[in-house]
Amino acid sequence: MIGIIDSNIPFIKGVLEPFCEIHYKKGDEINAHSVRNADFIIIRTHTRCNKDLLEGSKVKYIASATIGFDHIDTSYCSENGIAWSTAPGCNSPAVQQWVGAAIIKRLSLKGLRPDSLTLGVVGVGSIGSKVVALGRALGMNVICCDPYRAEAEGLVDYVNFEDLLKMSNVVTFHVPLTKSGRYPTFHMLDKSNLSLCKPTVYIVNSSRGGVIDENALLGFLDMNTEAQVALDVWEGEPNINAVLLKRALVATPHIAGYSLEGKVMATKMVVDAISRHFNLGIDPWWPIPDPLKQKLAIGPVSSVTEAIGFSYNIDNDDIRKLNGSFEEYRNSYTFRRDFSGHTVNAHGKLAELLQIIGFSTTE
Repeated sequence: MIGIIDSNIPFIKGVLEPFCEIHYKKGDEINAHSVRNADFIIIRTHTRCNKDLLEGSKVKYIASATIGFDHIDTSYCSENGIAWSTAPGCNSPAVQQWVGAAIIKRLSLKGLRPDSLTLGVVGVGSIGSKVVALGRALGMNVICCDPYRAEAEGLVDYVNFEDLLKMSNVVTFHVPLTKSGRYPTFHMLDKSNLSLCKPTVYIVNSSRGGVIDENALLGFLDMNTEAQVALDVWEGEPNINAVLLKRALVATPHIAGYSLEGKVMATKMVVDAISRHFNLGIDPWWPIPDPLKQKLAIGPVSSVTEAIGFSYNIDNDDIRKLNGSFEEYRNSYTFRRDFSGHTVNAHGKLAELLQIIGFSTTE
């Protein structure tokens, strides 16, 4: 059995070699020629899994070390007997941390109190749920929009997208990128509904670039100079709209989910998926030695915002400060520790709030 693995997936080298012939390739080297004789491939979002890549190959399983799957042509895979899996939720604490840092940057800049603001969370899955908990721990009024969950679970307290935009001081997106279905998300924030937003709104996107119509967003920002944006994802990445880049309060190169914890979990999930599919018997797998054993100490701290700030300085990842290209930075990123990788010296109610968003605490 032959497997092709993206060489930038950490902790995986040597894991599958006892069972199959493994070839490691850079993302742009995973092409129709290199996968032709592979039985499975383990990839990241860089690899587009469609007819152009897969036709005529032996590939029968795709494991993506990502939460999303818009880079996988699921219809083509279904029609051609190719199974696939992703790693849903693997990096949700890391994205939660990035959103928290982005919100705190805005609060600090404008001198705002979180309990004076309404946070609108669009998409309340594994990541969105953590962001809801984050907003509440900060003391924000939190409202949610997720039509699929609202319908499936009878959630009467969820609001529709238009109402969320009208009511929110901060809007954060946690949805997959889809172009079909009852609730497509491609350009879900466009010129027409941007007009519903408050003129001082803070728009945060760490989901997929295509969720926001960037040209419409720029038009809105030109008309509303007090509005601001925090972007980790970009519609044309790795080629970024230079005007929007200049205008953003926070601009990072698709690394919101790049914590050590998230990367370990993503690799675990793809290894387990391959093991189960091919009956290798190595699941549940975990890297040895355990890279998460040692935690970082913070504190003492006096607030949730202070703890978040100590855990991650988002300015360090500003793409405008980087040497090298968008992809080079992502591929060489030194994985930060997310909330769960820190132990905070806090007590009482503060300790309870920090535990809610994923920190461990010491009295």
